[in-house]
Amino acid sequence: MAMTTGNANSMTGMKTSRRRFLAGVAAGGLTLSVPGLRQASAQSTSGDLVFWSQLAGSKKAAGDDLEAGFTKAFPSIALKSSLYADPSQLNEKLLTAISGNTPPDLFVQHWDYTLNYGSGGKLLAMTDTVAAFGAGALDEGLLAYSSAGGPLISVPLYGTSRGLGFNKALAQAAGLDPASPPKTWEEIRHWAMAMTKRTGSLLQCAGFNLFYNDLGSFELFTLFLQSAGGSMLSDDLKAPAFNGPAGLKALQFLRDLVLVDKVTDVGFGLGTGAAADPFTQKRAGLIVAGNYNINNSLKAGIDFGASAVPLEKGGGYTSYLDPFCFAVPAAASGRAQALEFIKFALSEAEQVKFALASKNVPALKAAQRDPAVQADPLLARFVEFAKYAPTKVPALPVYSRIVPIVARAVLETMYGRKEAEAALAQADVEVRAVLKGA
Repeated sequence: MAMTTGNANSMTGMKTSRRRFLAGVAAGGLTLSVPGLRQASAQSTSGDLVFWSQLAGSKKAAGDDLEAGFTKAFPSIALKSSLYADPSQLNEKLLTAISGNTPPDLFVQHWDYTLNYGSGGKLLAMTDTVAAFGAGALDEGLLAYSSAGGPLISVPLYGTSRGLGFNKALAQAAGLDPASPPKTWEEIRHWAMAMTKRTGSLLQCAGFNLFYNDLGSFELFTLFLQSAGGSMLSDDLKAPAFNGPAGLKALQFLRDLVLVDKVTDVGFGLGTGAAADPFTQKRAGLIVAGNYNINNSLKAGIDFGASAVPLEKGGGYTSYLDPFCFAVPAAASGRAQALEFIKFALSEAEQVKFALASKNVPALKAAQRDPAVQADPLLARFVEFAKYAPTKVPALPVYSRIVPIVARAVLETMYGRKEAEAALAQADVEVRAVLKGA
């Protein structure tokens, strides 16, 4: 397996990002009918399969096992895989390959990149492929990101959801009960203040780590916006909706945690890199957590707790979904082999193995319910959190351009450079321009 490495800087230049963002155009696709896909066997297809993925980091062992299992099950297919350390690196390769009609046969990539690639019939439609798994077999919340209003052009392999992560030992030391995590904003505030530790003016432990890269800042605000009853975009996805009472309340709450309650210092944790992340270094009590935090925290020896993000006054929860999806370029020569790989990867046995090793939410609902998945206490929590995400998803190719705009408004407010109302108003103007030009 070839490994491509490199650096992916956040748009603010403050910390390595999980992915960079690319402006895009409307997604489209070609219809591909694959009769008998569910009955396909290892003997039915032969040839090369060129596969590009970003199944690195916490997903590498799971990805390696998936590929090894496929090679064993389909000995007549020569799998030629290339691994890229970050979605943004894979994006650069795919842009060149797809535009030049020299793409791989199959790739797995973040949903917003994939919607960008789909313009002009560059990706095969996956409607028949998804239908072959059976009605309702795949998680609807994850599958919703596979289309921008046209045909399905991708199939989710897995997703990540969001909740609150906390260090149980730090919570107990602060007199908090890890078995009863926050259920309102006021309880979040109480926990954050209780776990904040200073020596004089020097911050030793942030009660709530609030400073991330662009994507992390965007997700932080999105969660509290939803928690306050708001949404990022209007129901028809044609206008911003964050610049209202819910958005103002959410951003003001985050700003006050920093500048009034002082549960962290401005910029705390930025620019340190993943190896010195405050949470894994036991210098942060609370974080907004995704599935990827599980393995990293356990490796750091942290007694990791996870709870859902509560609604402002309690009585419910919210979350945020982030799928990673398979797609097949229209110019791929190994389409049949690619579809065999998708079918294999989304079998219940493979989905369960992949989830247990990577701690990601399976796309197949039967795998989400599997006893082994449900017996993994932390993985089961993130599977649960996925159910709290909004049903209306912002599946727009231009959504990646909205992320840094909103992130800048969040950071400017939390740094005390702008008032929340002014920052959101400026972001509203810029987001409207992006949506208008889409």
